[in-house]
Amino acid sequence: MEIGSRLREAREEKGLTLEEVQNTTKIQKRYLQAIEKNEFGVLPGKFYTRAFIREYASAIGLDPEQVMEEHKSELPANEEEQVITYSRVQKSKSDNRGSKGPGSFSKAFPTVLTIVLIIGLLFVAWYFILQVSNPNDSSNEEESSEDQVDVSNTDDQESGEESNEGSNDESSEENEEDSDEESNAEDESEEEEQEEMDISLEDTGSGGFPEHTYEITNADDRELIIEFDGESYLAVNAPKGGESLADERIYTADDDNLEIDISDQEEVYISTGSVSGITVKVNDEEIEFPAENHTQKLLIRFE
Repeated sequence: MEIGSRLREAREEKGLTLEEVQNTTKIQKRYLQAIEKNEFGVLPGKFYTRAFIREYASAIGLDPEQVMEEHKSELPANEEEQVITYSRVQKSKSDNRGSKGPGSFSKAFPTVLTIVLIIGLLFVAWYFILQVSNPNDSSNEEESSEDQVDVSNTDDQESGEESNEGSNDESSEENEEDSDEESNAEDESEEEEQEEMDISLEDTGSGGFPEHTYEITNADDRELIIEFDGESYLAVNAPKGGESLADERIYTADDDNLEIDISDQEEVYISTGSVSGITVKVNDEEIEFPAENHTQKLLIRFE
């Protein structure tokens, strides 16, 4: 009976399936089937064939070594012994190579050392020959470098003086331009302050002699100008102090315009008997009479 049939019968007597043997041995089912059919060429190699048969026999309760001995003629040659023999031969060869290596290197070492010493001596001799033949090269190079440094320093000083003179001239010109720009900016800022004066009508009066209230802001320097275009009664007062700021009388077109400095006043009270005969201005900004009445009053407050 072949080894494969023997193993199959023993498995069936134990009541085991190939799947159970596969789980026990971790050998693929197709390899177990090949062993039972004695198709050892399906297995991955001769060494694995003998190992798988041992595992199979052990899993189904047979003595692996006895089975192997009884069917050794059916099994492929023991590759393990060949591997061991080959490894021993290779090891002996490598040992022989290793023993030859150090000896050959020790023989060649004196020759290599002699060549290195000869090259070193030649280099030293060449260096001294160069020094003897050209002893003044280094000193000439140092002198030339010093001359170059002196020339460069003088050039740098001259260029620095010229650049300083140029920078001084430019800085003076820039300072003059800056001063001009600053003065222009101051003039413009003063004009802007005058233009920023705000006039707003806060209250419009009513009745036969209406009183209108104006509020003016951002007017530090204030000048009241009254122009006469016809005959009109006029009174100009400072309400808080009761001070009269102009003669209270009837003015005509022949009278000169009134120009009154009211910078110190917080309020100015203007009363007229004929609106069409006068024009009221504060810093050249006209203050209008909003009603249609012939006689009106203006109360101007400064904030």
